[in-house]
Amino acid sequence: MRVLGIALALAAAPAFADFNDKKPINATVTGATPSGYPRTMVEGLNAVVRDTYPGSAVSFKPNSPGGGVLAIAEGQADFTATATGTEVKLANDGTAPFSKPLNGKFSYVMQLYDNQFIHFLMTKEWADQNGIRSWADIAAKKPRMRLAINRPDNPQTTIGGPYEVMKAHGFTIQDIEKWGGSYVLGNSQIGLDAITDGKADVFMNARNLGDSLVKDVASKRALLWIDGDRGVIQKAADVFNNKADMVEKGTYPFMEKDYPTVRMWVALLAGSHVSDEVVYKYVKAVAENEKRVQDIGGSLKSAFTTAKMTTNPANLPYHPGALRYYKEKGLVK
Repeated sequence: MRVLGIALALAAAPAFADFNDKKPINATVTGATPSGYPRTMVEGLNAVVRDTYPGSAVSFKPNSPGGGVLAIAEGQADFTATATGTEVKLANDGTAPFSKPLNGKFSYVMQLYDNQFIHFLMTKEWADQNGIRSWADIAAKKPRMRLAINRPDNPQTTIGGPYEVMKAHGFTIQDIEKWGGSYVLGNSQIGLDAITDGKADVFMNARNLGDSLVKDVASKRALLWIDGDRGVIQKAADVFNNKADMVEKGTYPFMEKDYPTVRMWVALLAGSHVSDEVVYKYVKAVAENEKRVQDIGGSLKSAFTTAKMTTNPANLPYHPGALRYYKEKGLVK
């Protein structure tokens, strides 16, 4: 009877599904704004998946990086493609802009790239007027500044970068107003336009290194990079599992030496509601089309590789579907 019971139990147990087929999947990917490179990236990745699994309905849903994590946690989307260590930690902890802890409601799928550099720029005119060359100068002199920076619902380019660098130097984002300053809030395009138009003195946001738009702005209005100590910048970067790095001399015409900044990684996350099959197939399609993914351009072109997909600086649990693929290919133990 015991043998028969075991046999019946095994017969009743679901078979371990084989995901190595071409059956289509359905998924919604969010986290990117309606325009700009992040959307181009998401649309490109989705196209790779649709071509790998014909008939798939893999679509893009506009959002912000912070809003994307909330959306997958609440089942309003399946993946978010613009998460950094900032969104991961704030969401897990339930710290603003998140109103409650989301720990366990999302998991790690893959690193997309690790070369998002925060640009800390100021006009030479403003710097000369206030005697500013470094973060230490700003902290000591408390100058009136019109700061072009993103909104807090894009935590990676506010809370996780500039805000922490300010704190590491002894002041906060709130001090800018106390010193008589003001803000131009918006994405990097809005911020650079404000610099060009003379409506902002300082710019803090993410762009690709050697960005053509920054070079164009610099041709119209003399710029400088805010100097600092790499060790202090690393202290700020550590808070959200990022790292300090140096932007090399000559990256922009106005850079006469190397300057420190915060270098961030960007990852694809999935909600806990997403099936193993959907995540497995999305991962497989991306991993096995490395050249096509790089051809999407931007940060993917210079930093994406299949070998680095499992890089997980925040040590967030992998989604079971992603982990299954990585184990099959020997990418993780």
